[in-house]
Amino acid sequence: IVVVVLAIFLARAWSRPEIPPVQIVRVAPTQAAILLAPGDSSTPGWLMTVDTLGNVRLDPKVRTDIQPDEAVQLWTRTPNDQVNRSLGLIDPNRPVTIPVAIMGTLQPDQIFEMTLEQKDGSASGRPEGPVLFIGRVVTFGAQSSNTPLA
Repeated sequence: IVVVVLAIFLARAWSRPEIPPVQIVRVAPTQAAILLAPGDSSTPGWLMTVDTLGNVRLDPKVRTDIQPDEAVQLWTRTPNDQVNRSLGLIDPNRPVTIPVAIMGTLQPDQIFEMTLEQKDGSASGRPEGPVLFIGRVVTFGAQSSNTPLA
């Protein structure tokens, strides 16, 4: 009996080893944008991310000094929009969270921009001052419908 057990053991040891199972992990798609100063600058000014509930968070990565009679106004628009929608005045040096109830669902290629406006914001309801930072939403981590998983 010992010889039979030893023979089985040796046969398994010399046989082809089992391939461990591959576990495929699906990651929920993530939306984000890097807002840059227009022109030749490549320094990220703000990082925009979206949490699992759809709230938008913007975090400053540079310091922006403004005059007492100026304000920074946040705007957004989708590629199909003809005009920007104001998301309000913001402190250009503090993180901002925009609840999904105000923001709505982000669209592919949605644009966020910050403009320098008069102290009370744009009087016309449209951006009037120069663009300080601008960025486009991208989605990453999404599985393409025609890409096989295994």
